[in-house]
Amino acid sequence: MSSSGLSVWSDPVDSRQLDAEESPVLKISIFLTRRADLTHEEFVEYWTDKHLPLIASVVDASVPVRRHVLLMPTGDEIPGLTGIYYDGVVEVWFDTMADATRWFTSDTFTTTVAADEENFLDRAKTRFLYATETPISG
Repeated sequence: MSSSGLSVWSDPVDSRQLDAEESPVLKISIFLTRRADLTHEEFVEYWTDKHLPLIASVVDASVPVRRHVLLMPTGDEIPGLTGIYYDGVVEVWFDTMADATRWFTSDTFTTTVAADEENFLDRAKTRFLYATETPISG
């Protein structure tokens, strides 16, 4: 993994600490599949050692991201519960859908971040889940 760390965009925000009056945080989970010519290890190496530093180099205070988290699959499964497999998952938090749209349609994202994704992702297989959180416990 990258020595630069995984917290790329902003300080972590625990959504459970939000005021009840505040609108819920929009969480976008992005399910990633590597290019067919890469091993999972090559995918992880490029993602953490090259792509994350690239993101860190273009992100500034104008980027409306609350939190950015990487999820790496463990390969574990519980018997009887069918898992899904992706090479990685990114969770990005925004205050609003407008903020998310502004980031994902910005020139910075499309010409720099998305362009670099071609080096390690099969973008045709990338899937997005847009959600808000409803805490149950914890």
